[in-house]
Amino acid sequence: MRTKSILEKALKFVHNCKFIFSFKTNIFQKSVFPFLFFLISTISFAQSGSCNGTLIVENNGNIRSTPLDGTYYSMVLTNNSSSTDTFMLSVKNINASCANTDGSSTTGNVIINTDFIDSERNSLTEITVNAGQSVNFYIHITVPVGTSIQKWSCNQVTATSKNCTNYAIDTVLHTYVINPVND
Repeated sequence: MRTKSILEKALKFVHNCKFIFSFKTNIFQKSVFPFLFFLISTISFAQSGSCNGTLIVENNGNIRSTPLDGTYYSMVLTNNSSSTDTFMLSVKNINASCANTDGSSTTGNVIINTDFIDSERNSLTEITVNAGQSVNFYIHITVPVGTSIQKWSCNQVTATSKNCTNYAIDTVLHTYVINPVND
């Protein structure tokens, strides 16, 4: 008897499903698709507009000379969006595509070492910035042993958002390795 009632319930369920899906434009086609389209569009639009920031060298000091023992760039990362964001930090040598600020050829440009640090000299790989706030950090430049002197190095510093896909801000550092004899 119990098997019969379960079987009857299953048949009734199948019949009801057939009834719901038998309409030319069923309930799911009428309301779910437009709702999903609206929801996905809203999320995409909200996300694309929510990330906004700036990355600058303090006092517009993108051009700097360094002795062989290195120098520091003071950086300011600002989050202009309405929500807290975490930015991953990276540096890329762009000697091949960068113009030296004195007009010299980039053929002899050199590669330097870069490290991200905070004000207490702790190593950084990412920074969390509250909405509408700025955070200061430093890039420590060091010159590898054997590097040619009186040469430029171009490095692109990038802060990539973890909140927004494909949102990154960057700036370029132009560093000139000076002759220690003339220093």
